[in-house]
Amino acid sequence: MKRSRKDPIYRPDRFEYLQALLTEYCQTDKVGDKHEIVANLANFAYNPVNHGHFQKLNLLDLFLDLTDDEDLDLRRMGVMGLVNLSVNPHYRSKISQQSELILPLLQSHDTETLISTLTLLYYLHPEGIGDANIRRTLEELNSKSECSRTNNLLALLLRIDTSSS
Repeated sequence: MKRSRKDPIYRPDRFEYLQALLTEYCQTDKVGDKHEIVANLANFAYNPVNHGHFQKLNLLDLFLDLTDDEDLDLRRMGVMGLVNLSVNPHYRSKISQQSELILPLLQSHDTETLISTLTLLYYLHPEGIGDANIRRTLEELNSKSECSRTNNLLALLLRIDTSSS
């Protein structure tokens, strides 16, 4: 009988599993494998139980590096990983210090990347966006966007900002 990774007997320690995923990501040249690995890591970022392991493995840096990757799918999943990590105050602080990597994503023509970026901004700035340049960018997006999901997030971000003034 063949055993699978899901079999509890063969299930590795959580840290070891995440480390193996990172190693596989670094060693593979197959784009499809990279997509699958980053998608898994972004999903694992949602669980606070994994955050300590992510810190030891510097997985935040991987997600940040992916924000300007040429591969749209990797860039999108990198932002999703950042969104999932941003519920943790430690990561929220670290991510907010990297605005030069996050803000260009507001220019993305990919709806999912843009929505994830707006969601990230919401988590990073629950009290409102204080930066006038970011607010101006959001207002420009709001005037151009035809996507209801994007418009709803923009309205939320802009309303938060105006109510905190």
